[in-house]
Amino acid sequence: MLIIGELINCTRKKVGEAAQKRDVEFFKDLARRQAGAGANMLDVNGDLPGQDGELLSWLVNLIQDEVEIPLCLDSADPKALVKALPLCKRRPMVNSISDEPAHWAMLPALKEHRPKVIALCMSESCLPTGVEDRVATASRMIDRLAAEGFALDDIHVDACVLPVATGPHGQNLLSAIGQIVARYPGVHISAGVSNVSFGLPLRKLLNEAYLVLLMACGLDTAIVDPCDQQLMLNVMAAEALLGRDAHCKNYLRAYREGKLAQVA
Repeated sequence: MLIIGELINCTRKKVGEAAQKRDVEFFKDLARRQAGAGANMLDVNGDLPGQDGELLSWLVNLIQDEVEIPLCLDSADPKALVKALPLCKRRPMVNSISDEPAHWAMLPALKEHRPKVIALCMSESCLPTGVEDRVATASRMIDRLAAEGFALDDIHVDACVLPVATGPHGQNLLSAIGQIVARYPGVHISAGVSNVSFGLPLRKLLNEAYLVLLMACGLDTAIVDPCDQQLMLNVMAAEALLGRDAHCKNYLRAYREGKLAQVA
């Protein structure tokens, strides 16, 4: 499982306030804690009103000098993503492109720098809510990226996690993921898991349970809080149960090192 730390997100109030102040130590600490907790990559979202894409570039330069893991560049502004791409010292991921003209305009920069890409199943007309629209949008995006020379191994499809409190989105997403994986063997499936619990109490409980369900359907890239120790233990256990941990070596190593003591 590729774990992408979600905490450096300037749309969150506390993080946004730190970004306004250009609080260097705040972001260094956030990066170190996530890397130390087991994140393989850090999502860096620089969306803040009035920054004109400068904030994302500032964060990229700061964070990659603090930790040695790659970055997942995250912005609703394609221009900010294009500007930050050349700054990356390690091969990044772009989070995300959608099936919208503004995002497809990024193709020349994507082809030049060859990042891994999260393909968000959102079209210009609407946010997907059902199974068929998710699969159709994913298919269009995968086919186009493949035609432009992107390997399936570099494409991570995000079929849109929506709040389960607003409709049957949980099951629809699980079904869509199963169909996408069956249609495109080798493509990766990603998700911002915490969206599922928005508006409900005990959000961590729902996030942890849903992550395991998603993994059983094919999820192999998760944008989550790696500092949530129980969530990380659930990932390890699910990988063992799903045959993704050969001979349960990682699980047994964690047990011997005392990392599973809290659940005994």
